[in-house]
Amino acid sequence: MSERLLSALVYGGLSFGALLAACDGLGKEDDGLTREELGTFTADTGGAIDVVADIPEGAVSSLVYCGPYGYDTLATAELITSPDGATAYDMNDPSGTAMRVGILDDLLPMVVPVSPDLDISSGAWNYRVYFDAESVTATCYGVYNTSGVGGEVNLNFVFVGADEVAPGLNANEGETTLATVVETVRGIWSAAGLDIGTITYSDFDGDVDTYKVVDGDTELGNLLREVPAPGDRSITFFFVQEVTDADGATILGLAGGPPGAAAVGGTSKSGVVVTTASFAEDPDEVARIMAHEGGHFLGLFHTTEKDGSSSDPLGDTPACTMASDADGNGILSTDECSGTGADNIMFWTGANTDMSSDQGWVMTRSSAVQ
Repeated sequence: MSERLLSALVYGGLSFGALLAACDGLGKEDDGLTREELGTFTADTGGAIDVVADIPEGAVSSLVYCGPYGYDTLATAELITSPDGATAYDMNDPSGTAMRVGILDDLLPMVVPVSPDLDISSGAWNYRVYFDAESVTATCYGVYNTSGVGGEVNLNFVFVGADEVAPGLNANEGETTLATVVETVRGIWSAAGLDIGTITYSDFDGDVDTYKVVDGDTELGNLLREVPAPGDRSITFFFVQEVTDADGATILGLAGGPPGAAAVGGTSKSGVVVTTASFAEDPDEVARIMAHEGGHFLGLFHTTEKDGSSSDPLGDTPACTMASDADGNGILSTDECSGTGADNIMFWTGANTDMSSDQGWVMTRSSAVQ
């Protein structure tokens, strides 16, 4: 791996849960979104491509995504400039801007803005996308929210063998079983000005035996591709028995991204996966996972990463520094960062439920929100 991308990985503090992806297909033309194909590009000898997206007048957010380029390749934005030539994002100084970009396999979604401190001016935005391999080919698309700021998001709940470990988590009983969980998520998001609209409940009609335990990023991405293309303005949550990493450890939830490929179906970044093995013992935990991972999908980053290496770009979510690492173990705990970001649902542990005004500002501009 190149030194440039390695340094970005260290900065981002991103774990297995961040190494997700997405791409494929244009969407509808009557859903308040403007969509376009930006072209197919092959990386130069430096591993980069240059993409131009012409953001239309009146857009409140822009999603540019490039891929698919496979699970063995990582990509990020090296440089993003606005129409007036100003630097919106610099991989070599990410904390110096009001933007964040993931470091992701297979598909790279990039959302503008992810902070009220970054203006989404209309005109030609330039994206230099960097891959950790040469001769990579990817197709890029733009999705522009021209319908204005929204206040409601629809949810699709898909059950993948979850009722084997948590009775009632199926299409027939899910509305009743998850009623309290939904209200908890609603309460968390409402503090940021986002409400839950229509919810659909369905059983997964694919290979349940393969995906009821999601093992690794390839299975995760392939499951998220099951969100139908071209994609609608909603968030799809897959309720599985368990998600595990390469070491066999349980992961409570993962979102495509961050940010996700909102309103784009058929991709490896098109939704959210939630572990339900502990649902009966702690439904509130499942609600926090959903609110946290749904926040990632809609464009939110951690208020602080667990090693203090980075924080989100929002002015009203305080960052916790390693000066708070009282036990010296290199991990910032919820207790150590109380009052400096850990009370927020987007702190890396997701243990608490506060949300901020700036977070709501970002979420309500997502292409998934109406």
